[in-house]
Amino acid sequence: MSKQVLLINITRIGDLVQMGTLLQRLQYEWPGAAVDLVVDKRFASVACLLPHLRQVVTYDFHGLVDDSRAQAKDVVTLFQDMTKWAAPLVEAQYDRAINLTFNRRSGLLASYVGAKEIRGIAAPKDGDVAIHNPWMAYLTDVHTQRSFNQFNLVDIYALGGSGPGPFAPLSITVPPNTEQWAREFLSPHGGDEISWVAVQIGASDAMKAWRPELFGQTLASLSRQTTVGYVFIGTEEERNASLIAQRTYRQAGGTSPLCEAIGRTTLPQLAALLAQCRLLLTNDTGPMHLAVGVGTPVVDLSVGHVDFHETGPYGPGHWIVQPDMPCAPCGFDQVCFHHACNDRLVPDQIAALCGHVLTGATFPRMTTGVKIYRSRIDEDGLGNAQLCAGREDPLISWYSRFWRRFWYEQFTGVSCQIPPLEERPSDWEDASRLLQRLAPLATTLVSHAQEMVRLSKQHPLPVSALQQLQLREREARQRAVALSLQSPSAASLAVALLRDTHNDDGNELITMVQSRLATYQRWQTRLATVAGYFRSLRNTGGRSPALPMARSA
Repeated sequence: MSKQVLLINITRIGDLVQMGTLLQRLQYEWPGAAVDLVVDKRFASVACLLPHLRQVVTYDFHGLVDDSRAQAKDVVTLFQDMTKWAAPLVEAQYDRAINLTFNRRSGLLASYVGAKEIRGIAAPKDGDVAIHNPWMAYLTDVHTQRSFNQFNLVDIYALGGSGPGPFAPLSITVPPNTEQWAREFLSPHGGDEISWVAVQIGASDAMKAWRPELFGQTLASLSRQTTVGYVFIGTEEERNASLIAQRTYRQAGGTSPLCEAIGRTTLPQLAALLAQCRLLLTNDTGPMHLAVGVGTPVVDLSVGHVDFHETGPYGPGHWIVQPDMPCAPCGFDQVCFHHACNDRLVPDQIAALCGHVLTGATFPRMTTGVKIYRSRIDEDGLGNAQLCAGREDPLISWYSRFWRRFWYEQFTGVSCQIPPLEERPSDWEDASRLLQRLAPLATTLVSHAQEMVRLSKQHPLPVSALQQLQLREREARQRAVALSLQSPSAASLAVALLRDTHNDDGNELITMVQSRLATYQRWQTRLATVAGYFRSLRNTGGRSPALPMARSA
């Protein structure tokens, strides 16, 4: 009998499309696996475009939240409704449940289904939220170490939900009837005789959106370089921004055909329309991933708190423009009062990049205030991006490469094929000293945890001694974390340590302290691996050796 897998992904369009590589990787891991997907009913039409799904299971999760908040239904009725709906999922006896929605409600569902294995968030009714699988846990760390993350969400989904395997591009299937609809939709505006460029002016968050008037100036500049037509896509909420862009376009002398598709497409129709275009110029949006899925090149304007390393276009052949500012990308918990990153993107330069993609025209010779990347597949078969214009901070670049290699080997046990940088980081001496100071703290924490395990086995339980030891353990951990966060050589380990301590398993004291001991031993091993690597740099003339591989869950 083939394996059965349940996917839970109920939040956004883009997250659904970004599962495409995971769906293919599951078939690589378990040929013929039967995969079911739980999705909010609003996104069912997108889910039906994904490959390798046996069935799409829908529920009005959005309405469920509204009913809960408004108390439109009592708790007992809501529970009865949910258990009745979930009964077939329980009966299926899945081999693996993969929860890609990181909240407690989805964790409760993942646990309730009773799969043999859970990956992602789980929330058993008698315990706290727990994260299963190191890749899924890493996903929760990314936002605190964004400068050094090099893993796209697509690959985290695939590695965490399945495992390593060959590169698999995102892919969605456009139904023939929607293909015909798209051709007929464009026909009155010039149809196949025009090179269409899709344009997404808006975004789900205003922080993620470039200024509409700058879009308009870009389109006018591009129309002077080559013959194109523009298809404006988006929701009704984005119409005003699109109108501003179109007005600016005409004022700047733009004469190319404009086709208005805002609010006029279903999601499958939007995918079909994007497939008819030669390029999508966009902010970081769900339609961006739809374009990738149908094979349309993307120019992604990565502004605000968007980090293209996390959610940028996946696979080769796409382009990303990122403001060159110390605060870019900003954090999700920050409030920006200037949005100055928007003004770093110059319309003529963006137009020149689009012209390069469309016609093979010369790559922009002069770029100011931005970094331009081209997406690619790296040596491990994962999505990545190559800097083509602008300059990266050397220290951030070094540590980004280092942590990319380190975590890949830690979580997979497979040697990373990305070659190490050939020189030490500029903070090598300071980082080496800090790592040396952390070693005895790691020993102390392991010792405290071992003693807690010993005390927890005694009868009667020495409560006072345990409380005093727990206090010393907490103080030592706080010192270790505070020290680690002072350097990029150890900060990523500290973030993982904090997350692991909050993720300790066990409902009884003995299992909880044993889990805590394993957490500290894991951190100590990782710390020793990093420290050993830095020590080896002393004897390599500044050239980086291979990173010692030590796998940990």
